[in-house]
Amino acid sequence: MIFPIPVFIITGFLGAGKTTLLNYILYHQTTHKIAIIENELGNTALDSIVLSQEKQSLHIRTLQNGCICCNSHAELEITLIQLINQLKTHQIQFSQLMIECTGMADPGSIIKTFLTHDHVSSYFQLKGVVTVVDAFNAPYQFKHFHVTQAQIGYADLILVSKIDLINKPYQDFFKQLAYMNNRANIHPIFNGRLDLTLLDQLDGFSLPSQSSFLCQELPDNPLDAQVNSFVIRRDEPFDLHTLSPLFERLLVNFKDQLLRYKAILYIKDTPERLLLQGIQQVYNSDFGSPWSESEVPFSELVFIGIALPEQEFRKAFTEL
Repeated sequence: MIFPIPVFIITGFLGAGKTTLLNYILYHQTTHKIAIIENELGNTALDSIVLSQEKQSLHIRTLQNGCICCNSHAELEITLIQLINQLKTHQIQFSQLMIECTGMADPGSIIKTFLTHDHVSSYFQLKGVVTVVDAFNAPYQFKHFHVTQAQIGYADLILVSKIDLINKPYQDFFKQLAYMNNRANIHPIFNGRLDLTLLDQLDGFSLPSQSSFLCQELPDNPLDAQVNSFVIRRDEPFDLHTLSPLFERLLVNFKDQLLRYKAILYIKDTPERLLLQGIQQVYNSDFGSPWSESEVPFSELVFIGIALPEQEFRKAFTEL
């Protein structure tokens, strides 16, 4: 068993196609033995046998292809620790973990479990959030259910279902999603069929290294979405002693609005780039590789949040 085990969070509103996607992944990938934590078992197509005794809080079901499905009424942290104990005692084996959120769930609290719990993070490595979006019903959902926009804001990979049901070109809808989250890859998906290499390439919670985020220039917001994203670039170095208080102030002032952020930072009198990423008020930072002689040092910061005042952020970093 190789630790840490990669973890993917699958989210999306009710009826978007999360279970269809999971079924496709389970039965068409051949590289990994996957474990799934499902919040809602419901009427899925996952034929299974309950292996554990009913007295136990964690129920492990073995699927026909050898993967497993886990169900627990305990908090996620407790469930993960139970899985760790069963892995260490060789009661179960798997090489990937997928967590399927309920349709109404904000994935922020799930992400925090992996970023703040040292014991959990030593055995599980969060690779990314995959959000399934229903193109046909999204305009109504965006207007009436705030959580649908938050699910997009947290995403590293956005999969758009039911684009065959919309009348206008789906590229227009993709522009809307890019306005809301300009760092996530966006792909159409039909009946859950996914290019599985997209999962293998997903590494949304690692700190960036050599390259910039390569976020695209964004169009004006076509549907007045609450969730927005923007990139701040700067060529002059930051003074760390003034940059740190600014970040702390922003995290406090916009604690209810910030969803995710990442940064590559050019720090004055420091040969290495400073790498930073966070979710809400939880973040980590570390110095990465040195700037090479052939590189022109730069800073690039990506912010995704709920109605973030872009110009206020730009002004604050420009004035440092």
